[in-house]
Amino acid sequence: MFILIDDSDWTLIGLEFFQNCRYTRAITACKKAILQDPLNAVAWLIIGDSHYKLSRYTEAINAYDNVLQIDPKNENAWLNIANAYYQSAQLEAALENVNKALSINLFFSQAWLMKGRILRDLEYYEEAIWCYDRALEIDPNIRGIRKLDCILQLGSRKKIQVSSR
Repeated sequence: MFILIDDSDWTLIGLEFFQNCRYTRAITACKKAILQDPLNAVAWLIIGDSHYKLSRYTEAINAYDNVLQIDPKNENAWLNIANAYYQSAQLEAALENVNKALSINLFFSQAWLMKGRILRDLEYYEEAIWCYDRALEIDPNIRGIRKLDCILQLGSRKKIQVSSR
């Protein structure tokens, strides 16, 4: 006896594998869903997230690009692609993509947090602090704020400027 599984079942199976940290299996299941429906944005998102977890950032970016071709207003895909670029040390591309997420939703605290990280790494400390403050304003319980790093960098820069006179 054969049981017919449709694309939504494969997507749910992929999600289950993803939630249980079985990323390779999640990718396999979601690829089956995509074979049945190439416009399954959720399956593409799970594939991207699975590749990301496996540190395969180029593959993750490609999967997120597929999500965005299907659903250009998917703020999570824009944020996730920004994260993948960030992990690949492509900070300008990360900044461009996180800005797209924020153009869709200005109240997206995780995007403000990501933008703060990118700006911190680009040494735009004052702007990074502003982004961190914005993230905290939206979600006071948000974790991962590196505001102190920026404040310390700004403080050491001012000391350098004063001592060089």
